[in-house]
Amino acid sequence: MRIGFLSPLALALLAGTSLQAQASSDDSCYPDWRVSRSSLDTCSNLPFLSPGNDSRVNLRLLLADKKSAPLTPDALNDDDLAQGFGPVPFPVYRLAPRADSTTEPDNGPDDSRTAELDTLLGPLGIKRDEYKTAGEAFLNGEGSRCRSNDDDSATAFISQVVKADMPAPERELLVKARLQLLSTCDWDGPVVADPQQLQSADGQLLLAYLQAAADFYSGRFAEASSGFTAASKSALPWLKETAQYMTARTALNQAQANAYDEDGMPHLDRVDKSALAEAEQGFDSYLKAYPQGTYSTSARGLLRRVYWLANDNRKLADAFAWQLTQATDAQRNMSVNELVEEADLKLLMVNSETVNSPMIQLVSDLMVMRGGNQPTLSRADIEKQKAVFASEPELYDYLLAVNALYTEQQPDAALKLLPQSVPSSLNYFAFSQQTLRALALEAKQDWKGAEALWLQLLPLAKLPLQRDQLELALAMNYERSGQLAKVFAADSPIGAKQVRYILLRNIAGPDLLRQQIAKASDPVERETAQFVLLYKDLLRGQYATFADDLKQLPASAPEDKLGTSLGYIYSASQTLKLFQWNGDKAESGYACPSIAQTAATLQADGKHPQALNCLGEFILRNNLDGMPLEQARAAGSLGSTASQFKGETFSRLDGYKQVIANAKAPKNDKAYALFRAINCYAPAGYNSCGGVDVEPAVRKAWFRQLKSGFADTQWGKSLQYYW
Repeated sequence: MRIGFLSPLALALLAGTSLQAQASSDDSCYPDWRVSRSSLDTCSNLPFLSPGNDSRVNLRLLLADKKSAPLTPDALNDDDLAQGFGPVPFPVYRLAPRADSTTEPDNGPDDSRTAELDTLLGPLGIKRDEYKTAGEAFLNGEGSRCRSNDDDSATAFISQVVKADMPAPERELLVKARLQLLSTCDWDGPVVADPQQLQSADGQLLLAYLQAAADFYSGRFAEASSGFTAASKSALPWLKETAQYMTARTALNQAQANAYDEDGMPHLDRVDKSALAEAEQGFDSYLKAYPQGTYSTSARGLLRRVYWLANDNRKLADAFAWQLTQATDAQRNMSVNELVEEADLKLLMVNSETVNSPMIQLVSDLMVMRGGNQPTLSRADIEKQKAVFASEPELYDYLLAVNALYTEQQPDAALKLLPQSVPSSLNYFAFSQQTLRALALEAKQDWKGAEALWLQLLPLAKLPLQRDQLELALAMNYERSGQLAKVFAADSPIGAKQVRYILLRNIAGPDLLRQQIAKASDPVERETAQFVLLYKDLLRGQYATFADDLKQLPASAPEDKLGTSLGYIYSASQTLKLFQWNGDKAESGYACPSIAQTAATLQADGKHPQALNCLGEFILRNNLDGMPLEQARAAGSLGSTASQFKGETFSRLDGYKQVIANAKAPKNDKAYALFRAINCYAPAGYNSCGGVDVEPAVRKAWFRQLKSGFADTQWGKSLQYYW
């Protein structure tokens, strides 16, 4: 996800944030509808390898191709739909399993291991006094040496005690001592009050291990290391293996003992490098001796921590690459999804070195191509990395093509680096190559060539989200090449609802809107087209056309709420009944006829004072100031070209100005226009009515005019301030 290169402190801060919180500062996401993007937007990702994608998305696309983890985007939920999302673009959190908000996380003990422990204790005549373990105090995933002080580790130890060659009293002493240790991570003194009570060889070795475990959990790492080292020389297979693993784990905890400040923030310069080297050597030795050992999965996971603390990003990248693409589920200490998150936080977001993994180097380079406040990546920089991509040269060519298109803005150069034909099937990398190819054609204004390529790709788009992206890309192509009607043709391959709604409300002209009212199969699309047509007829001064189009609205107009199809988010909406407004909402007491009558009056006399005021009243009472149909689209996004619906939009402020300037306007109408124009700036001095702003001096003059020449009107009496 990197935005610049982050310090370890910033990394630690980010590590505590959730996926969705990272997406946007207000914990909400909104889509930016475009295919070509070189700046990061975690809310607007696409299923091709792009600098604009979150790094986790690019990594997941490559992992899907390597069969490590299929891309399984979550279905759009109610929040996604309310925020205006379709299938693409998508927020990064849709690719990670969503937590079920209806259930509490299971941080409790594993009942099966508790039962196993009780089964071991039964024949010994020992019962547990306390079932809550010290390890339970830590949440799943929370780092602490104490987390392993749980029923699992106690069961493993006690099962060895049961099998060992020792007298029954010694066995009872060791079992009870382990159960006591299970409840604390702060043990002082010997675990057995009188160690001389254990005289058997196995008993003494197991006691030495248990004392080392107590020292380890209590943070006495030097003592723990000595104890585990001694126990690792045991002839007991479990004890020998476990003690060797714990010796390395102790060294790791010693290395990081002073690396965190009082707020839990890491400072890598405080790491004990000597202890860290011992930990690395210890885990390597353990894995060499026990490649499929009991703790091999944990040891590999802890080695990643060693590399991170050592700031050895090359080794860390190799470890992540192996874990993500070669390890089996049994060889991973966490899920692929969790590994992706860890790789992003501990490596991708901070790394500026060239690493050995082509996959990770590609993702890292795409991040740098975003520009911003980080060093730029030139063609020469990429060429220096060529050896990294020796095993996957197609990734190298792709990087050069991305650089040519986005950084150098040389689409012809990009096209020479990309395949010249379409393969018979499209994994995500091949899909990325073809997407980049079409974008390069569009960058050359070769709309026909790009259109042909988008259409050629459609029947091959079999993987999740691929077709959704192609429909968006093709719609943008049609919009920009002046072929908007193709989006809505009977044989159009573009069925994405949000894409069609955006073009209808922002670009479509009256003829296309009327066509969709008559022919659209989607009832929301029909009603949206009718709303947009009537709204723009009315607000753009086409009053006669408004009257004709209004005749197509049934006397009992549909009451279906039109929300996101009009550009609203969450619960905001309108209905077609808006255009049957009869003036009875004139809460201020200023009487108005129906909106149809107001439009008819303005058709006859465009400067009619009451009609201008009443059109303003229609806007005010129905919350149409700044409604989505009037909001400009982000440059370069879907629906951002010039509208085919001509005319300037009426604004309340401009209407009031006309009435104020009309010397023949009736007193009551002019008084109300003054009253409302002044209130356009309430309560903070900002214009909420649209139109051209006026200076405070003008508002002051309006106020004086209202309080002097119209003091006897209800508007002159009620207004006490101007803004």
